[in-house]
Amino acid sequence: MDAIDDGEIKTGGVSNYGVKHIKELLATKPRIKPAVNQVEVHPFNTQQEIVDFCKANDIIVEAYAPLARAMRMRDPTVTSLSKKYSCSPAQLLVRWSIQQGYVALPKSRDKTRIASNADIGGFQVEASDMAKLTSLHEGLVTDWDPTDAD
Repeated sequence: MDAIDDGEIKTGGVSNYGVKHIKELLATKPRIKPAVNQVEVHPFNTQQEIVDFCKANDIIVEAYAPLARAMRMRDPTVTSLSKKYSCSPAQLLVRWSIQQGYVALPKSRDKTRIASNADIGGFQVEASDMAKLTSLHEGLVTDWDPTDAD
């Protein structure tokens, strides 16, 4: 049996693939090209090279840890912009991901926070503030770094 031929698998994705890994995969001419790459992306680790490569190859970026595992919730830029937009720091970071065109996967065990993190429809971050958030990039890796893996 072949799940692709049988129509059971129509699309697939990868996780933690750097540009090198995606290039290697695409060079094999897979029957199903990855539709998504799940990778850690947030203002403190923008993964711009991976993001640009994914976009150029029509691969959706799924941003896990968009809250930077709460390690930068008290960053002065984040707190200032949160006040400006009357939202929580977590909502601001999720909104940044969404406005970048990513699928954001914020994690929480608390049902109230889960609901709050999803409640980002009431505001848009201005382009100048998006740039401020993006400029916070420091290469903060909270989990696994695909850029240094062979």
